Amino acid sequence: MSIRTAAIVAVAVLGLAACDGGGTGRPLPPPPAPPVPPSPDLPLTGVKAREIINGLPLNCREMASLKTAILLCEERQGRPADHAALRTELRDLKWTLQALPPEEASARCAAIADELRLTPKPQVCWDLGED
Repeated sequence: MSIRTAAIVAVAVLGLAACDGGGTGRPLPPPPAPPVPPSPDLPLTGVKAREIINGLPLNCREMASLKTAILLCEERQGRPADHAALRTELRDLKWTLQALPPEEASARCAAIADELRLTPKPQVCWDLGED
């Protein structure tokens, strides 16, 4: 066996030893799971929606505020407004986005916010989204 081959084998063995918990034969523990998003009391407000999304890029907080403003606008117009469904949607979104790199999470939030802005805001709701 040449010196080069011996060196390659040694590096491979050391690399494998590093993968199994320092050569102890035990696998490394899995990384900790992301924290569970908060689940604030209902009815949902902009502040509570941003609490759920907290820790994500700033435009994700803006997106949560827009979603809440739309929900409150529906309610103000006498239409059904499911606060629990929005809370669940934001919690699921937080769970998904917090596992992504910040740039990708930011891009997804920006796309959602851009889509939400396409919906015209009725005059009765112009003051919403300013909390």
